[in-house]
Amino acid sequence: MASITINKKLNLVLPLEVDGNKMWVHSTPISREVFEANYMLFVRTLSNLYFNGVGPGMAPRVAALALKDMAKEIDDKTDITIPVIQEIYRLTYVLMVDPATNKWTSKSFIEVKMKNLLDDDVIREVENALVYFIVASAIHLRSELPSIMVGLNAIWDAETSSLSAMDYANSLTTSSPDENIGKNPQPTQNVSVQKVSSIPS
Repeated sequence: MASITINKKLNLVLPLEVDGNKMWVHSTPISREVFEANYMLFVRTLSNLYFNGVGPGMAPRVAALALKDMAKEIDDKTDITIPVIQEIYRLTYVLMVDPATNKWTSKSFIEVKMKNLLDDDVIREVENALVYFIVASAIHLRSELPSIMVGLNAIWDAETSSLSAMDYANSLTTSSPDENIGKNPQPTQNVSVQKVSSIPS
C-alpha cells in the first residue's frame, strides 16, 4: 500500500455492507475546543488502552467502552461521556443510496441510530471505531498518526479523506437501475494507509 500523510483535520471513512448494500460512515474530527474541554478523559482513555496491552490493532473494537470506564473513574455521579458522544454523533453521517432516486444521500448518525436503520451490533462497532479515531488522533503526535490507522485499516478497510460527507457522497458511483442498488460503489478518491506495526507509547 502507498503511504500517506495523515493530519488531524482529515475525516474518517468506514465502509459498511448491510444486507448486501454498501454504505459508508463519514466522521469529522472534533474541534480544538471540544478536545480541550475533555482532554483528561481522552488522555486517560488512550493511556488505559495501551497500558493494558490494547494497541491500535484491537483498540477500535473497545474504545467506547474504555471511554465510559475512564469517565466513571473521573466522575462516578455524572456521565461525562455524554457531550463527547453527542459531538461525535453530530459530526458523523451514514452515506447510503436512496432507492427513490438511486443516488447517494447522507443521513446523520443519530437519525440512523434512532430509526434503527442499522442494528445495535453495527452501531456499537461503529461507535468504538469512531471513539478510537477521535481520541487517538487528538492525542498522538503528527508523526505517530499513521500507526492509529493500523486497526482501523485492518478491521474496517478504513480511509481518510479531506472531503465533506456530501462531497464524499458525490464522489461515489451508483449502480444502474438494472443492478442491485447500493452494491459495491467505488469512491473516486481512495486513500490507502501504510500499516505500521509499532505501538506508540
